[in-house]
Amino acid sequence: MYTKQTSQLLPTLIFVASLFCLTTCNSEGGTSPNRTKQLDHPGTFETVLKQYPNSQIDGYNLYFPPAYEDHQDSTFPLIVFLQGGLGIGGRVEDLFKWELPRELRETTDISTELGQLKLNTFVYVMPHISAGEYYHSDKGFSQLLDEMAKTHRIDTGRIYLTGLSRGGFGTWGLASKMAERFAAIAPIAGAAYGVRDYDALSTLPIWAAHNRADAQVDHYRSANTIRRIEKNAGITFHPSNTIAEVDYQQHDHIFTSGSNPAFEHDAWTEVYNATNFYKWLLRFEREASAEELVD
Repeated sequence: MYTKQTSQLLPTLIFVASLFCLTTCNSEGGTSPNRTKQLDHPGTFETVLKQYPNSQIDGYNLYFPPAYEDHQDSTFPLIVFLQGGLGIGGRVEDLFKWELPRELRETTDISTELGQLKLNTFVYVMPHISAGEYYHSDKGFSQLLDEMAKTHRIDTGRIYLTGLSRGGFGTWGLASKMAERFAAIAPIAGAAYGVRDYDALSTLPIWAAHNRADAQVDHYRSANTIRRIEKNAGITFHPSNTIAEVDYQQHDHIFTSGSNPAFEHDAWTEVYNATNFYKWLLRFEREASAEELVD
């Protein structure tokens, strides 16, 4: 279950740039001495190489906002990002070649509202799988989230899952298997092949996006999934043509069906560059379980 928050979790504007670093870790989680620094980026990046048992996760990339270093007593919301098929296999750090990870690396301006939300509010973890589908590695994802909570200052009530294309498949599938771990999800241009429990999905705030002109993954894949959730749970998804037009404060369930034929499969660029999206995520906080309250 989740609770809504009326206040926004927006950090104070920070103008001092912190160091950019890329750290590679071995399979036991130890940090190697190899580190590169880039002084023109406000945040910090790390790449960790680690094989998770009973899963195809072989590492992950991290992004820490500058506020993470400047506010040592604070916890931060976590965005779990799942890349599309181009990011499957190969090197873990290759995820930075595409979409949201690339944007995080190439964007440096935190003086705008979008810059503050995107670059200075969330910690990001970008898991890498060597093959297959993300939703087949739910045990590995559970272990990864446990590690994030233990080793970093993560607000475990504010963990958000999003992904595009094959990562959209993974978002639907993983959320159906471990809905209790997430405060909200945002599947983009995906399909529900890995969904195990539609009732579990109905407990989550969902903002799905899928362009009508998508020729790679047909729009009806998302539309059918949403209709089934609506039927099972008696809820209604708010329809929209763009991300910007949505009143993010009013709707917990949103389905954006881009109508511009030029966008085709790419429904994610609009999502990840809209202030409404990040503000919508921050509305939601997952209720702590009994085990977490005891800990």
